[in-house]
Amino acid sequence: MSEVVTVAGLGVAGDGIAVVAGERLFIPYAVPGDRLAVRREGRRGEGWRARIVERLADGPDRAPPSCRHFGTCGGCALQHLAEPAYRAWKQRRATDAVARHGLDPAIVAPLVPTVPGDRRRIRLAARRIAAGLVLGFNAAESHRIIEIAECPVAAPALAVLLPGLRRGLTPLWPAGAEGEVALTLTDAGVDVLVILPAPLDAAARTALAALAEALDLARLSVARGPAATPEPVVERRSPTVRFGTVDVVPPPAGFLQAGRAAERTLVGLVTDAVPADARVADLFAGCGTFSLALAGRARRVRAVDRDGPALDALATAARRAGLAGRVAVERRDLDRRPLGPAELADCDTVILDPPRAGAAAQAEALARSRAACVVYVSCNPATFARDAAHLAGGGLRAERVTPVDQFLWSPHVELVAVFRRSA
Repeated sequence: MSEVVTVAGLGVAGDGIAVVAGERLFIPYAVPGDRLAVRREGRRGEGWRARIVERLADGPDRAPPSCRHFGTCGGCALQHLAEPAYRAWKQRRATDAVARHGLDPAIVAPLVPTVPGDRRRIRLAARRIAAGLVLGFNAAESHRIIEIAECPVAAPALAVLLPGLRRGLTPLWPAGAEGEVALTLTDAGVDVLVILPAPLDAAARTALAALAEALDLARLSVARGPAATPEPVVERRSPTVRFGTVDVVPPPAGFLQAGRAAERTLVGLVTDAVPADARVADLFAGCGTFSLALAGRARRVRAVDRDGPALDALATAARRAGLAGRVAVERRDLDRRPLGPAELADCDTVILDPPRAGAAAQAEALARSRAACVVYVSCNPATFARDAAHLAGGGLRAERVTPVDQFLWSPHVELVAVFRRSA
């Protein structure tokens, strides 16, 4: 049974929100001002998830989506929102997160936008059916794979490979099996990791090498599962990315900032905040996005992460660039063993770039340290606000927060926040 509602606003996940008899309805792909016939589909937190049955009247900020798959593919949530309203909503995501924990919203800088085609890494779901290999993104809140023919978010060099990958991988994929294909655009071409739930014989490896040649891939690797160590099958060119003036070869499907232009923005914001000749601790350093960009101006950089292959890539790149004496790497799980004040005593500046769960334990330790500057790069405003409150409670004053729209048309927004300790 459907009911007619008017959408009042957007929630943190980008869903339209309508209120009926005191209960909130969360409606994907709605915009404020929409008048809709909707049907409730189940409880969601303190409200209901509902789907649109019919659009009776469109709100003023509705716009045509950029992709034919929008509304079925779960990759984007906000292509239907006009650009000014979209940017204003992303800006509010940042200001609300700052205000929620008592920080001054006035410190939030204007949103730095991104453009379609900037995303350099995508991870696709795969399943073999009778007709061949289905390769695409999952539908929203579903394991159903939407086979995609285009992706305006992704770099064109990635999307153009999809037909060839489907054809080339179908004969190697066991019937009914599920897996993943991760694509990363590097400076030398595309790096592909195939997560295939079956062993490969010599003939399959030969076929994969031929596929890499046909598609002009830089490298093609395989893994038996998401947690398995990838094994390169063929490397035709070294799949390098450049951080600062240093070339790095990330591990297959290794973490990189999602967008190329967005990464340049993040690096610029971090670099501008770090004092010259600083002694830097780069926590959750990964392959060295910030460590290597800062190596030329910092006195020294201590790069810490729990990802061994990523740190190996960083260390190898630093050694080849003659920076081994200025960049030291340390493997450590900072969630379980955060660096304490004594261990941070020889660092005056700390860069913090944790995953979406944030870095609560490390933020508490930083609050007790003598670090004069903390630059926090966050992909989750909610966990950022929590951790920022710890830093502020320890005397680190939030000087500036810059939102960066690295995740185009998604509910996510990247934040770069600069904290300095009062003299």
